[in-house]
Amino acid sequence: MGAGPRILVVDDNDDNRYTLKLHLDLEGYTDVETARDGEEAIALIETTAFDLVLLDVMMPKVDGFQVLTWLRDLPVIMISALTEMNSMARCIELGAVDYLLKPFNPVLLKARLGATLEKKRLRDEIDAHLTRLQEELDAARRLQMAMVPQSFPAPSPDFPIDLCASMEPAREVGGDLYDFFITEDGMLCFLVGDVSGKGMPAALFMARTKSLIRIATELMRSRQGAPARPADIIARVNRELCQNNGDLMFVTLFFAMLGPKSGELEFCNAGHNAPYRLNGQRLEVIEGAKGIILGVRPDAVYTTGRTSLAPGEGIYVFTDGITEAANEQGELFAEARLEAVLRAAAGCSTAAEIVTSVAQAVRGFVGGALPSDDITMLAVRRLDKSAL
Repeated sequence: MGAGPRILVVDDNDDNRYTLKLHLDLEGYTDVETARDGEEAIALIETTAFDLVLLDVMMPKVDGFQVLTWLRDLPVIMISALTEMNSMARCIELGAVDYLLKPFNPVLLKARLGATLEKKRLRDEIDAHLTRLQEELDAARRLQMAMVPQSFPAPSPDFPIDLCASMEPAREVGGDLYDFFITEDGMLCFLVGDVSGKGMPAALFMARTKSLIRIATELMRSRQGAPARPADIIARVNRELCQNNGDLMFVTLFFAMLGPKSGELEFCNAGHNAPYRLNGQRLEVIEGAKGIILGVRPDAVYTTGRTSLAPGEGIYVFTDGITEAANEQGELFAEARLEAVLRAAAGCSTAAEIVTSVAQAVRGFVGGALPSDDITMLAVRRLDKSAL
């Protein structure tokens, strides 16, 4: 059995302290300490963990009101001869859980002690549970962040691509995702997605989506070894996500395959925000190849869009957590602000600077408002390989 509750009796009268301690002992509370005034009580509380304090109001040096002002998160029952309603009300306002008049009734004292200690026990259990839950969520966040690439390949003559991405979950874990990988034949595959909902279910759906895309891209090859088109890969991933999806979760996704040397870009957009082509201060929305979100209809048909990136051009992919980020007045960041930031970042020399510029602009706009959605973005720039 665990140790019983530890109780502190605070009263400047020796007889009152003795009487209270005797009653507590008769009720089975054996772990009891005493203090002669508020100053001594505070010194004891600073060094010892108590479950309950029985506190007098009128004491020399430091009175009961001052002790209540100092205490935090410790149940206190006031036992005092003061009968004024103002004194009682002040004690309750300062955090006391109950107020007993002297001379106290032993039966009433027993009932109040039992009720107060039971509430303390339940609150401690809840606090311990919340602490464990927070630890698990922190571990889940670290695991989720480890699932998306945190380091990016350096540009080279054979790989003239500058790439950077970031993800900021609105909660401990989120449902956004980004990923990139290079196939055996040198194609750069990259994607940004947004899963419905938040929290652990969305994070698990995100992990499943990311893994399926990598597996499908690797396995879906022709007999000659050529990779499948983005639309074929997304259609296969969609069919897999529709299976055993009783919670009807879904994900919007932009998936692309880029030839680093040729600049040829093939892509498929499954209900996601259209990305931007970056060419100096000129922005162009990359439309086309739009299909339904993933995880809803297993027979959905997708198409592959085609374009190309000239040296110096780039593509910026994002989730709606950026454009729908709200400040304390309820205003949205919106596409117009995003486009203004991207134009202002035209002089940025790296993809990382573009990502950082947008992230800083969103944070500055949101201010002290709580985040309402995950914020994820990815920037890819094709470089002139002769300059590398």
